[in-house]
Amino acid sequence: MNKNTLKYAAVFTAVVGLTGIAAAASGKAEPVYAGGGDSAEGTLTVAAESDESELIYCVGSVSKIYVTAAALRLADEGKLDIDAPVSAYIPEFTMADERYGQITLRMLMDHTSGIMGTTETGGFLMDDNKMAHHDSLLGTLAGQRLKADPGAYAAYCNDGFDLLEQVVERVSGMSYTEYVKSVLAAQTGGKNTGTPVDLCRAAALVPAYNADGLLYDNTMTMCFGAGGVYATASDVASFGAAFFKGNDSLLSEQAKEAMAERWDKGADIYHDRNGLGWDYVSMEKYEEKGISVVAKGGDSDMNHAWLMVAPEEEISVAVLSNGGSSTLNALMATAVMDVILSERGIETGEIEKEQYETLAEIPGEYERFEGIYLVQNDMGDGAEICRISFPDHKYLHSEYYGARRRSVTDYKLTTEGSFAELAYPVEDGDPAEVKLAMNPTVMEFISGENGRDYIAAKMVQSFPGMGDSERATYVGERLDENPLDADVMNVWLSCCNRDLLLCNDVWSSNAYNSAFTRLYASEQMSGYLYAVMGRGSRLLKIVDEKTLIAPSTIPSSTNRDITDAKLYAGEEGIRLSTGTGMEYRLKEDIPYLGTDLKEVALKDRDASWYRIGTDMAGGSLMLEERPEHSAVYVYNKYGDVVYNSHVRDAGDELPLPEEGLILFLGESGSIKFR
Repeated sequence: MNKNTLKYAAVFTAVVGLTGIAAAASGKAEPVYAGGGDSAEGTLTVAAESDESELIYCVGSVSKIYVTAAALRLADEGKLDIDAPVSAYIPEFTMADERYGQITLRMLMDHTSGIMGTTETGGFLMDDNKMAHHDSLLGTLAGQRLKADPGAYAAYCNDGFDLLEQVVERVSGMSYTEYVKSVLAAQTGGKNTGTPVDLCRAAALVPAYNADGLLYDNTMTMCFGAGGVYATASDVASFGAAFFKGNDSLLSEQAKEAMAERWDKGADIYHDRNGLGWDYVSMEKYEEKGISVVAKGGDSDMNHAWLMVAPEEEISVAVLSNGGSSTLNALMATAVMDVILSERGIETGEIEKEQYETLAEIPGEYERFEGIYLVQNDMGDGAEICRISFPDHKYLHSEYYGARRRSVTDYKLTTEGSFAELAYPVEDGDPAEVKLAMNPTVMEFISGENGRDYIAAKMVQSFPGMGDSERATYVGERLDENPLDADVMNVWLSCCNRDLLLCNDVWSSNAYNSAFTRLYASEQMSGYLYAVMGRGSRLLKIVDEKTLIAPSTIPSSTNRDITDAKLYAGEEGIRLSTGTGMEYRLKEDIPYLGTDLKEVALKDRDASWYRIGTDMAGGSLMLEERPEHSAVYVYNKYGDVVYNSHVRDAGDELPLPEEGLILFLGESGSIKFR
């Protein structure tokens, strides 16, 4: 391994946390780097037999390659047909949308099923491996509509791979964990690969430290098909070697070729670039050298992963970390890949950045694109309303309105007909004097076959000293007016700007770290609400006094993880339920913590919330007894967690901040105080 790349790995590890990097090059995978982030130098180990090189990480969404390989292996064996409907293998699979019967196994693997995105309940558990997510998935999907016709376009969909997991179980006759270990790992030399079923408290799990240095219980990712495989870096690199051309240890050449074929044959540069399982089946910098590369990233709580394989060159690189992001891991994997190629005499270099020539005038034909748009990021959250205008036909002016912020970005028309981002807003200055941004976002308007106007964009994110991450995708669409009866609007306005608290997830759910949701009415478009949840901000359209729906039809992963919602009256007040399986109740309906409270009874998936009144504020509560399967959280008035029993050595003293909240969770029994 090139010394400069090892130095780069040390810096990378110091930035992101504990890291494992392994590569398989025409043979057995070896750990080429293992380091801790405690110092700028890190700890370098080349092909080492160190404890760090054998740490086990959650590989996050790289797990999708595992379940895709499982399905295709079963297809190779003649046990299933990937173009058959899901219902052929799971007869009880149903949805509140008659189109569900058209969903095939292939559509689950290439993200084109039209399923909304991610069932959240029971998905991420702290030091627990209860199968609630697996067992409730079909029930949650039964209440959902589809966001698009099956096969219409690719939009990242976790639930599709969890459905595929259950197909694998039914066809193989094994639990999915057993299949991963006895088939996928066994066939590829994986010695430390599994799921939370067998690795929940494994001593080799990478420790879970947060940014403040607190040691937490490990989060167990319970959506196995979508993100719940655990492995060492060398195991993942060895698994990647199964996709080398000529390696038939796991799959036929036909199956591997099917995985590496882009779902839309590359017809639209703004469509997702995935194949079956893989996020990327073509990467420009390698294509220019005639090298085929496939890649998949994954993010799960504190763990992040990237797997990159060059099948014909017989190179597999895995980068796992418990800090940073899969984007950073991708940059590190690319650096390792480039070094291995360089040692073989292949220099890849960098893609030249596009240069843009701008025009002083915007033709009148562009006026048709003025108006209001919904814009989201490519994680399906971060929703904003964007007002587009063309002041004096000199530049494009975009005003972004989020749930709690406003921003402005201006663009100039290029000679190619796109709009390039300016370094700063024009405001009252001369548009001719404002230069382009250093790495400008470049967007264009596209009219879809359905008659809707969309915004597409090319974006570059720079990481100094590490490289650039580039992507091109659809990011927005024109928003329709939504006039409503005043009585309907008033029902929802009465729920806005009030805290809604998660109340129905599993006691060990990581979702309670961000348990607050708020609704905000849009001031720019009547009839729409922002829902600020743990996973970010979404824009929802009011249908009636009980129903909100996700309005987006954006044909890309910008339209991932969307949800509808329902308002209803429960026994303890108003509740908001989402299509992802979560339920919330109003803070005002929560009782105050009493000075005489000595015991709280626990009930499975029924959170016990209390407000901290002035009579208790500033004091503390001492735990005397807490059942094994239980948890306690304390939040300040801003919703920040100030006590979490999942922190190792959290202690028995519970702080009681002014205007805060305290939460008790558990399967059964009671929590007692002294």
